[in-house]
Amino acid sequence: MDRRNFIKSGLLTAAAGAMAGPKAVAQQAERQVTQEDLSKDILNYNPNMPYRPMGRTGVKVSALGFGMLRLPMKDGHVDFDQTTPMVRRAIEGGVNYIDTGRVYMGGESEQAVRKALAGGWRDRVYVTSKSPWWEMQSADDFEKLFDQSRRTIDTDVIDFYHIHMIMHRGWKEKVLPYKLIEKMEKLKAQGKIRFMGFSFHDSLQLFKQIIEYTPAWDFCLIQHNYLDYEYEAGVLGPKYAAANGMGLAVMKPVRTGFLAHLPQSMKDALTSTGVQKPDPEWALDYLWDIPEVSVAVSGMGSMSDVEENLKYAAKAKPNMLTPAEREALGAAIYAFRNTPGHIDCTGCYQCIPCPHNVAIGYIFAYVYNNYLVHKDMKRALSDYTVAMSPVQRGDPASSCVGCGACLPKCPQHLDIPNLLAKVKETMGK
Repeated sequence: MDRRNFIKSGLLTAAAGAMAGPKAVAQQAERQVTQEDLSKDILNYNPNMPYRPMGRTGVKVSALGFGMLRLPMKDGHVDFDQTTPMVRRAIEGGVNYIDTGRVYMGGESEQAVRKALAGGWRDRVYVTSKSPWWEMQSADDFEKLFDQSRRTIDTDVIDFYHIHMIMHRGWKEKVLPYKLIEKMEKLKAQGKIRFMGFSFHDSLQLFKQIIEYTPAWDFCLIQHNYLDYEYEAGVLGPKYAAANGMGLAVMKPVRTGFLAHLPQSMKDALTSTGVQKPDPEWALDYLWDIPEVSVAVSGMGSMSDVEENLKYAAKAKPNMLTPAEREALGAAIYAFRNTPGHIDCTGCYQCIPCPHNVAIGYIFAYVYNNYLVHKDMKRALSDYTVAMSPVQRGDPASSCVGCGACLPKCPQHLDIPNLLAKVKETMGK
């Protein structure tokens, strides 16, 4: 604060004291000092946005992050003219965490970040990106992909850099043999990245193994929501990451849109205890309630999405859910799991690797069960084909030969081969 503003502040405080008394003056002065301290310690501080520690990194990130994967489109490409004001409005609202990836939106997501952050906006946010192991043909490709990302975003430093979508295949076939962790440590030592981490799509068992492999991890990004509390890293993942000092970002809080447009059975369950909230707010509040969650990364496809999410985020805090709200979420989960034909798969991934690379858990827990509730075949096929490449997740149900290798591994004792045949009949693949 400069001298002129300091004197002005003192006069205002004195005037307020004449009307409100010494106690009110002291409270006002304390609030002012606190806000000034926060504005110094927190990047892009806005009093309407809560901020949370990002593990051992020492920085505080906005409770809401902008996920650059669900952007408005025009003629098959990202609509940059719509996206730029959306990102800037989020930043004005206090968002300081922008999450992108090399392969997002056919490579156009990083371009969208560059355009949105031009003209000084870059200095107000932390930028993330991700290195796709499945595009690497040799260990040298890691640094090439990193340099491509840095040039595309037009930044000297990527604040949070991930090994993208670690799964059992990527971990065994690329991350370890190509020494990608050591390469990330080198980038950090050179000052090209500030913090190193990974995004994850596999079992809790592998999640623990990856975290325990090195103390060098600063953070991680997992998929989690109130419906999939056992899926992938699950509800224990945040606690395990935090116990190891890591910051935690959570992606797909509304389950790629599913929890933003609930079927009537789940809506009825959520309102059964008298609590009224929009569908997306339920999903975000569930994550913000978890103390270990640093930032909920939400994909936003319109300016109205941005405004609504900023409104929800303003109320975010750890342990925010009431007993009635927790009961309502439990009722919604029960309604989902009692959908006729529902496959009782938790996505624990104990059944993989499959000898024929079938993505069993993802197909059951994510694709097929979603389809049963919404009966949206177009959306289901997109999840099944576009979001499930053979390299990243695995092959479709049609690749199952009925060998039965998965049967003794399933804790739910599911008849996996026959259920995959049912999926193949329904989905045509």
